[in-house]
Amino acid sequence: MPKEGIPSFQSTINIASLVQEACTAVACAAPDCHKDEIAHLMEHVLPRIQLEDFADTPVNTRGYRRKVLYAHPSGFFSVLQLEWQPGAETPVHGHNAWGCVGVISGEIGCETYDRCDASEGGVRSNGKITAGAGAVATVNPNPEGIHRLFNPTDKVATTLHIYGMDLSANPCAVNVTYGSSAHRN
Repeated sequence: MPKEGIPSFQSTINIASLVQEACTAVACAAPDCHKDEIAHLMEHVLPRIQLEDFADTPVNTRGYRRKVLYAHPSGFFSVLQLEWQPGAETPVHGHNAWGCVGVISGEIGCETYDRCDASEGGVRSNGKITAGAGAVATVNPNPEGIHRLFNPTDKVATTLHIYGMDLSANPCAVNVTYGSSAHRN
């Protein structure tokens, strides 16, 4: 292993290898460092990750599909793959755990929000960004990091998400929604 503790991947990496490295990262780090360790790992593996085909997973009413690829048996983290159709978007939400998101292909937009009492749902937009392939972002648990993700392009985008909780039974359990639009699917 290199000095930083991240293996040097010479070719493609599959989900099983990512999971093995993520298990090592959370086992060797203090719980308050898990998010940063996973983000660092994702930065190194995104260019070489080989994702699973999940065309059999239906697209939800918001235009994206998600699949849980792995949930740690002790609940330390879950790995999800999402595919975003053009125009897809999440509701405005926060998370019940830390999270890391990596863009595999395409572009993903993120609009962030501040809590307030005046606007609908108690949030107000404070800006948007767009991220392309290779970008990695992190989010802290609710009420920090309130946001929505969306595909602003006319091409499909793919993202990899790692959240600090067990999502095997309910992939939406990580979300805390705001506003009038409930999280559907």
